[in-house]
Amino acid sequence: MRASIKDQLAIGAIRPLNAIGYLRAHGWERFGDAAGRPFTVWHNASHPSAEILIPADRSAADYTLLLREALLELEAVENRSQLEILRDLYNSGFDVVRLASQTTRTADGTVDIDEGVLLFERARDTLYAAACSTVKPQAVFHSRRPQAANEYMRKARLGQTEQGSYVLTLLSPVAPQLTAHSDTDLFPEEPFERRVVQTLARSVRLAVGAAESSVAAAIPDFSPFQNAVAGGVSANLCEGIAGLFSPTDPANVELSISWALNRPTPNDAHSRVLISSDVIPTLQEAARLFRAFDRLENYEIKGPVIKLQRDQTAPFGMVTVLAPVEGRTRKVTLILPDRDYQTAVVAHHQHRYVRVIGTVAREAKTYRLENPVNFELAPDDEDEVGVED
Repeated sequence: MRASIKDQLAIGAIRPLNAIGYLRAHGWERFGDAAGRPFTVWHNASHPSAEILIPADRSAADYTLLLREALLELEAVENRSQLEILRDLYNSGFDVVRLASQTTRTADGTVDIDEGVLLFERARDTLYAAACSTVKPQAVFHSRRPQAANEYMRKARLGQTEQGSYVLTLLSPVAPQLTAHSDTDLFPEEPFERRVVQTLARSVRLAVGAAESSVAAAIPDFSPFQNAVAGGVSANLCEGIAGLFSPTDPANVELSISWALNRPTPNDAHSRVLISSDVIPTLQEAARLFRAFDRLENYEIKGPVIKLQRDQTAPFGMVTVLAPVEGRTRKVTLILPDRDYQTAVVAHHQHRYVRVIGTVAREAKTYRLENPVNFELAPDDEDEVGVED
């Protein structure tokens, strides 16, 4: 005997658009003209005797009653439990990303608290990396993330965990498709939210493939990762994937996607990727190399001059500035022509801050600023900068 859902709050949480998207995806069609009526009527040619009413407004007095009857009808037609149907109704407006941690320790559907917290954090990081790559693929994403990616992360949601090892779910909202297209129509671009999930599936698959190719190469080879950047692979993505694995309990993690029912499934959809713990060391090394080779373009540094170095007859001089770089205080060296070098001398003697824009490149524990422009004294009211290794 299947459970019957009577919780009015649970039933009332179903959104009309999600219910309609679910019905359409399962072969139901609207019957008649809904103009002027507080509900729509749905029939399914495969089940002529079945009829479902969907209220148009969640404030309708009979909203939960009609949806409870819809659940009963769907239970009979689909021969599935109301709990399963209710979950799918909730999620019909979302692309659902599932991350299943497959270990003997998660076989009962539970996970250690510390590992569970880490799993959620790294799942967020992985999705965030995909959102950034959807805007513009690049090898490393820094603290200043694209605005579109930030807005997307405010919309994305965590779903309920599921049985089957320990399954974490991420919900990416997707707007319903409002127009029908023929084969000859020019299809419009998918919504950004859908493209993020497509990028996630593709980039994880590419990262795993790059790791396998790099390990199998006759000589050490970083190029498979570099070639995959255009497909969404980044240091952030590699770090996020690696973080899904507990260092004390290596495992497989399966990423799978159930596409939202309110839009057609993408033609090139990659809906399942198995990530083996065997590739994790390679992903970690790839992330390190991405960051080691990274450049910060058009980046402003600001801080005190802590070192001056110049031969008496040289037209240029080397200056070291102590400045924050991506949230951490670093020693940044730069080569300046005579005029700017004299400004640096003044700043050093007067304990003034300087600021300059250029391309920051990493060198071991120090950083170099290439192509510096607009070198100048900064205002006097800057905070002091401390040294951090």
